[in-house]
Amino acid sequence: MDPRYIQKYATKEGTVKKMKKFSQSINEKLESSSYPEVVEDIKSKINSTIEKSGGEFKTFVESYIKDPSTIKIEGLINDSDVYDFYLKYRNSIDEVLNEIKFYDEVPSELGSFGLYQYVIIGTNRSILEFTKMI
Repeated sequence: MDPRYIQKYATKEGTVKKMKKFSQSINEKLESSSYPEVVEDIKSKINSTIEKSGGEFKTFVESYIKDPSTIKIEGLINDSDVYDFYLKYRNSIDEVLNEIKFYDEVPSELGSFGLYQYVIIGTNRSILEFTKMI
């Protein structure tokens, strides 16, 4: 937001500070394209998977990005686990899905004929996007 606009239209004492602070928080939010909490959780789940099945972290991530339907991450195998993951990180997941225009796709074309399945498909897609951020 243009500082001149703030000074011109903010007449009450303290309003300028509040508007600048609000503007700054919005700009920080827009500039922040990472989701450290979600990415760290996925990293720990991948490490758990590697501990059980063996392999290297980098190779696992590359394989998952290449074909997420055949590679399973420990703690995100069952639909119920994926749904719990969605409930825990729904705001971040929804932001990522919005960024990749997931909500513009027709649910029936995704193979989803119910809300629960749509959430699972979307969450799995977001997990792929978060994995790309690693």
